[in-house]
Amino acid sequence: MKKKNIKVKTLNKHHIKTPIHLWFIGLFFILVYSIGVYDYFMVREHNVDYLNSLNLGEAVILYFTDYPKVFLILWTINVFSGMIAPILLLFRSKWAVWGGLVAIISKLCLDVLTFTFRNRWNVFGPLLSLIDITILLMTCGFFFYCKALAKRGLLK
Repeated sequence: MKKKNIKVKTLNKHHIKTPIHLWFIGLFFILVYSIGVYDYFMVREHNVDYLNSLNLGEAVILYFTDYPKVFLILWTINVFSGMIAPILLLFRSKWAVWGGLVAIISKLCLDVLTFTFRNRWNVFGPLLSLIDITILLMTCGFFFYCKALAKRGLLK
């Protein structure tokens, strides 16, 4: 008599445990982009006290006066996709990869355009300009992190 292999199907075939670094990365980027969301609303409301607290002078207020619509659209897309992507990551959604990509593209376009046509480096100074560039590079890292997790099957 031959023995047959019996395959049993279960509801939960493979459960992959969520790595702890996913939580740290997700929460870190939520923190970073929540600062960006706060900044976005303060600037959009033309909160002069907030802008003066940056100690950048009248040039910053003038910079955001009559801010071009294209730049505003890119900034809005960046801030909110950058905020949504790590939330999606915490839910282990593959859409976190796309959210990260959208955040990178919008931030890259915004930085290139504002540094080229709005004199951003001189208005905000080297420190804040380098912080902007660092956020762009960190967002690139976030995207590649999410992409690697998706490739390993950790994002659904």
